[in-house]
Amino acid sequence: MDNSVLSKTVCLKYFSQFAERTGKTTEEWLTEAITVEALWIELDKQYGFELDISAVRPAVNHQFCDWKMAINHRDIISFIPPVSGG
Repeated sequence: MDNSVLSKTVCLKYFSQFAERTGKTTEEWLTEAITVEALWIELDKQYGFELDISAVRPAVNHQFCDWKMAINHRDIISFIPPVSGG
C-alpha cells in the first residue's frame, strides 16, 4: 500500500508551555496519525512536552474534542495546557 495515501498535513496551534517548548505558535505537520491521541504521542516524542495527557485538552477545528477523535487532512489541531488563574 502507498503510505503517502495515509499521510495528512495538519495545522498545529501551540499555546503557553507548548509554544515555549517548540519555539513556535503554529506549525504544519505531516502525520500518519489517525486520532488526536496518536498525534499527541507523536508530538510528545518529538518535543518532550513533559505533561501527562490527562492534563491537556485537545481541540480540532476550534472545538474541544475527545482524544479518540479522528483527524483529517488540513484540520487545525490545538492542545490546550492547564490554565492557571491569577
